[in-house]
Amino acid sequence: MLTRSSAVLLLALLQAAPASAQPTPNTVIPLYGRVLGFNLPPGFVAQPPKSNGTNFLMEFVPKGETVENWTRLVTVQAFRGAGRQPTASADIAKAAFDPQACVIGRVYLFGGEQTVQGALKRSLIVSGCGSLPAGAYPKAMKGASERDAILFFRDADTLYTLNYAERSPLATKVAPFTLASATAKLTATFGNVRLCANAAEPGCKDIIAINNARRAAQ
Repeated sequence: MLTRSSAVLLLALLQAAPASAQPTPNTVIPLYGRVLGFNLPPGFVAQPPKSNGTNFLMEFVPKGETVENWTRLVTVQAFRGAGRQPTASADIAKAAFDPQACVIGRVYLFGGEQTVQGALKRSLIVSGCGSLPAGAYPKAMKGASERDAILFFRDADTLYTLNYAERSPLATKVAPFTLASATAKLTATFGNVRLCANAAEPGCKDIIAINNARRAAQ
C-alpha cells in the first residue's frame, strides 16, 4: 500500500507558472531519480498512485468516469531496474504493448528509438484493437475499440511510459492511430513532455524547480 510519505515523494500536481516562451507543465511527477513534466488535459482526475518501491503506476480519467468505464485514460508508469536488462527497447516495447489478445483490428507500431539527453532515450509506440476480447487485460471492456499513443522512455536504470488511450464501447469505433497521428495527438494533449534528471537539461529548469519547492515544503 502506498504510504502518505511515499505518495508525497512520488507525486506533485502543481499549478503552472505564468506563461512563458516554453510554458511550465501543470503536472510534475518524480519517478525514481527523474521528474516527469507534462500538461494534463482539463477535466482529468488523478486516481490514487500505486507503488511498491520498484514499480509506479498512476492513472487519470475524465471526471465522472472510472478506471473501469473510461473513454479516455492517461497512464504514467515507471519500472526501476528494468532499464538495466540487455534486451533491446523495441523487444521490451513489443512484449509490453503489442495487443496479442486482439483478433479484430490489431495494431502495433514502434517508431524507433532516439536519444533525448545523455543516457535517456525515447520511443513512440502505437497500439490498438478494433474489438477488445473478454480478458484482453483486467479491465478490458468487451467489444470496445481502443487506441493508444505511448511515449516510452529508457535510461540506464529505469523504464518510463506516458500513455494516452481512447476507447469507444459504441457502434462508432475509434480509428487506429498512425505514428503521425499519434505524434500529433500526444503533442496536442500533453504539450512538450520532459523527463528530467537535472535543471541544466533543456526545458527542465522549471520542472526541477517545482519539484524542489514541493520537497522543501514537506
